Formats: sequence, C-alpha cells, structure tokens
Amino acid sequence: MINDEVVIHIKEDKSVRLEITENGKTRTKLISPQTLFDCIKGSLSSTPVKVASGLLPSNIISVTGDESGARYAVVEYPYKTADITYMSTEYKDFPLPRLIFGFMVESSGRISQVKLGVPDIGKLKPNTKMYYYPFSNVSHFSLCTGTNALPNIKTLQSLENLPSFILSLPDNDDYYQDRNTKLKLGHRELLEHLKNKDRQYYYDNVLLQMPNATLKNFL
Repeated sequence: MINDEVVIHIKEDKSVRLEITENGKTRTKLISPQTLFDCIKGSLSSTPVKVASGLLPSNIISVTGDESGARYAVVEYPYKTADITYMSTEYKDFPLPRLIFGFMVESSGRISQVKLGVPDIGKLKPNTKMYYYPFSNVSHFSLCTGTNALPNIKTLQSLENLPSFILSLPDNDDYYQDRNTKLKLGHRELLEHLKNKDRQYYYDNVLLQMPNATLKNFL
C-alpha cells in the first residue's frame, strides 16, 4: 500500500528497532546492527562500474575522475620554447621553464578550470618542487584565460595541443607579480631579459619556490 513504511530507530545502546507499517497495521522488530548493515549492503547494486579513459594525450601525466563523469587531467607542455605575444609585441621561440597544465573536464566536454604549474627539472615525483609561474594570468596554480573561450573536447586526447593554444593567446599584466621572481622586474623588462636565455637560466636565476607546494598538491 502507499502508506507502507519502515522506520528505523537506533538507540544509545546501539540496539536497532524497526517500526514496520503494512496494510495499516504497525509492528516492531529488534535486529542487530550487523543485520541492518547487511540489509543496506545487499540493497546496493553489485554491478561493477566500468571507467574508460579513451585515447590519452602523449604528454599525459595523470587523470583522476569522480562519479559525475568529470575528469581532471594533467599534461606537460613538451617544448622548451613557444611563440608568445605580450601586448602588441611578439616573441618568437621564447624560452620557457618546464610547464604542466591541469584541465578539469566536465562530462559534457566543457573545460571548467585550468591550472598551470612550474615543476622542477628531472623525473616527476609526488614530492617534486613547484615554483611560482613568473609571468601573468596565474594566481597560485589557477590560470585565467579571460574572455578567450576554450573548446569543448570529446576525448582527453584533444587536450594534447591545448597548452600550445593557451600559450599563443595574447598576454597582459593581469595577476603579474614582480615579487614572484628573484629578479623582481616589470613584466616587459622580464620578457626582454629572458628572450635570449635558456630553460636552465630560469632555475638558476629567476624562479622562486612555492612554499610547501609539491607536484602532489598540483595533481
């Protein structure tokens, strides 16, 4: 009947009393906590959940997901230089530190969050040191793409070229902090200073380590 129900009473002494109403009549029944646990466990679906990542980018570092179908994928930018633009100035083959990007991809394919980090050189490990990103549009790890719309993606493999796309977007001074580098230069002065350097120069003379931050935090 529509009014049939079972009310569970759990007492301070951990005893369990069921109040069962069927066809307008109510009766009570005492059961053990283990019996209640077994009943709840047995009512859950035993069908295993299958998760398939599909094809992954060649520069993938890690992928995590949740029950909503959202996935957080971390990929490494595989090159040591990029063509970047600051205001109206283009810097061809501009040297860069090591960069990793984190993408939160919703089940619909929409990218809802982007992160950017600068890990230490060498084999990546959970305790790999992380450095402040020396340029603009990044606060801690969070990257702001402004009004630039990121494409919806159908597979994680589509993330492979997204770091290059993001680096090609015109840059500005948003979130730029001169105190995030050892040189403490203005943004344009820093770019001019670095345009003829190499990756190692960043680690020797420019980058500041983020306190208490490791690759594990980024992942």
